[in-house]
Amino acid sequence: MSQKSVRDGAILYCTLGTCKSKLIVLKGKTALINGEGQAVISDNVVGVNITNFCSCKRSFPPPACTPSIILKWQLANKKHSIENEIALLDNCILPCLNGGIIKIEKSGQIKD
Repeated sequence: MSQKSVRDGAILYCTLGTCKSKLIVLKGKTALINGEGQAVISDNVVGVNITNFCSCKRSFPPPACTPSIILKWQLANKKHSIENEIALLDNCILPCLNGGIIKIEKSGQIKD
């Protein structure tokens, strides 16, 4: 399966979250996909690029989701770079210190 570049508005889910979220790529990017900013592996900041996933199923009753991220997106292909950084592809994952794994469900491209 070919890997797709990820853009602003991509649909994310967490293996422990109770709802989906959207990736936010800050404005001002020069690399665009369908008019929206193309994501890189450092688009991993909670409250900037990553919003919550409603509740976290790590315990019962599920507490509110507060992602805790310290790594960049993982499994990226270093051969794909934009703006001097590694591009985010739809196979990448982002570990949360709460135990979940954030994944990309839809890259945000028109044909997903």
